[in-house]
Amino acid sequence: MIKKWLEIGISTGLVLLMTVLLLAVQLAFPAELRSQGFVLVVLLFMVSMGFAGIKLMDVR
Repeated sequence: MIKKWLEIGISTGLVLLMTVLLLAVQLAFPAELRSQGFVLVVLLFMVSMGFAGIKLMDVR
């Protein structure tokens, strides 16, 4: 039960963080660098979700 709530909380938090970072890139980066910023944010999201999944596998 606790593992499910941890999974939901971590996933929701990471999605919210990704959304905020994407908005920050949209607002702060110059137009010619936005695509690279989006790629970096999505890559960071994928890696962090992978680490979160690995950590959740260790939770009993």
